[in-house]
Amino acid sequence: MLGPFINAITSNSFQTIAQNTDACVKIETALKAVGRPAFTLMDKNTDKDTRKYAAVKELLYQLLCFGIYIAIIPPIFKNGGFKLAQKIFKKEGLPAFQNAKQMLAYHHLAYMTPAQRMLDKNKKFRDLIPATLVNPKDNNAILLEYLIGNEKKGIKPLLKGTMEKQGKMFELAKGSIELSSIIGSVIGLTILAPEISHLILHPIMNALHLKPDENGAVSTDSQSKSSSSEQKFLDKQA
Repeated sequence: MLGPFINAITSNSFQTIAQNTDACVKIETALKAVGRPAFTLMDKNTDKDTRKYAAVKELLYQLLCFGIYIAIIPPIFKNGGFKLAQKIFKKEGLPAFQNAKQMLAYHHLAYMTPAQRMLDKNKKFRDLIPATLVNPKDNNAILLEYLIGNEKKGIKPLLKGTMEKQGKMFELAKGSIELSSIIGSVIGLTILAPEISHLILHPIMNALHLKPDENGAVSTDSQSKSSSSEQKFLDKQA
């Protein structure tokens, strides 16, 4: 019964996701965007309008967090961390990748078996690596040929596990990328998101006619109209 679950958590794909800060934060934010509003709506100890208000506000906040993360992490922190690693570890002979995405694609493929690298689902990673990119630490050998081999030149593909012994420079660069992603997520989700939410969420909630009164009670626009009509009726009776 636990077989499929064990196979899933021990698969290469799961391990890749678990070691990728970017993927973990995206998954966590997506789960919060679905789970928190859902559990809020299921809370029967709170009145319907308050549950609706809290659920909508939480959904909008998590979507805002996701948007902020997408906007600042890949272009600023991830690539920034990689560029910094290129300068710091210049003596290590890191190949001249154009951006973090290219380096991570190579790192991802290098940990696969030669047969796995050639699967159709991994073509997107192979396509990210320029055909002319070379490894200065290995007589300027072409990286892509390292991965998939070249029968005409008699080049055999890189064996799985070689990176662990000879790929220190790639590990250092990947560590820098992950560290910068963590720093970016902290800044984006704990500092920027709360401040921006104050500016954006309240106008949106007002536009949706979802706002608490002075006592903190939440009422919809239809409720306000109903209360107004009742008050007018009572005034006429008086």
